[in-house]
Amino acid sequence: MLTAAYKEQAQIVSMQTQKTINYNILEREVETNRQLYDSLLQKAREADIETAMRGSNARIIDAAEPTTIPSKPNYMWNVVLGAMAGLMFGIAWVIGRESFDRSFKSPGDSTRHLKLPELGVIPAGNLVAKNGHGKYPRLIIPAGENSPTSPVELVTWRDKSSVIAESFRSVVTSILHAPENGAAPRVILISSAIREEGKTTVVSNLGIALSEIGQKVLLIDGDMRKPRLHQVFDVPNDWGLSDLLREKSSLRDCPLEALVKRTGVSNLEMLTSGPGTASISSLLYSHRMLELLQRLRSEFDIVLIDTPPLLDITDARILGRLADAAVLVFRAGKTSRDAASAAKRRLTDDGIPMLGTILNAWDVKRLGSYGYGAYEYYSRSSE
Repeated sequence: MLTAAYKEQAQIVSMQTQKTINYNILEREVETNRQLYDSLLQKAREADIETAMRGSNARIIDAAEPTTIPSKPNYMWNVVLGAMAGLMFGIAWVIGRESFDRSFKSPGDSTRHLKLPELGVIPAGNLVAKNGHGKYPRLIIPAGENSPTSPVELVTWRDKSSVIAESFRSVVTSILHAPENGAAPRVILISSAIREEGKTTVVSNLGIALSEIGQKVLLIDGDMRKPRLHQVFDVPNDWGLSDLLREKSSLRDCPLEALVKRTGVSNLEMLTSGPGTASISSLLYSHRMLELLQRLRSEFDIVLIDTPPLLDITDARILGRLADAAVLVFRAGKTSRDAASAAKRRLTDDGIPMLGTILNAWDVKRLGSYGYGAYEYYSRSSE
């Protein structure tokens, strides 16, 4: 009975001990929850206090009003700045281009820089006159039979009412009204400073313009190195100037038909260059050249001599001593002032009279400032 009672009491004690352990665990949880609650309550109170307190000493006087446009970027200001910058850059670019480009570009440049009269201005050949379908179309003229020549070289003959034809007639007027020693020059040398400035085009059209007013004109192709006049008028070049200078027979007794060739244009004849030779300068220096010009001077009213460029070859300077006057052809936008000055200086040093200059291939987009626009109006009205 004692043993049973002991076991019963031991079991009761064990149960109480377990309950005591559980109680202690629950008591610690309660204490922990109480501390956590107190901590959260403290932080909540601190947050309430901070919310109630003013954060700074700034005060709002007027509430901000939202704007209808953005503060950045300022498009109007950017446009103004861009326009001003573009204008300044454009002005600087034009000034820089003008300072570096020393070519003759507009009428009057040769007169201003060379102190020589400007006999005329020839518009560019690819833009000639207006029509009803557009402004300044390309000139297209039906070529003659067996004639491979481009229209511009014979424009005075094939399109008599064009602006280019009138410009060549204006040059003819300047030449006839510029007497040398009291009389108009009869033997005129036409040359240029450098190559590809349009000497042959000028010579052929001037010859045609002079023949229109009843002048008996002779064209001499003095460029025996690269002749082109025979191609312009579709004349054979199997015999010409070089042959005449090499022969020994008298030029005075030679019939005129044996010296010159017909061009197909009334009152206009031509002496071709003839086959090339290695001794061109010596032929030009010969007495026969002077004798030939004296004979031709007596047969024709005006003799035009097409020569090589002055700065490349001496042929023009040799022939210039035998001519009455010289005309320099400059190409707009190509001939530089330095080259033109050098060409003038060589002619002046040789004692060759200077009749004037011709500005060739000028941009016709500037016609209004030089009077061709008015001519186009009158030409169209007359039609």
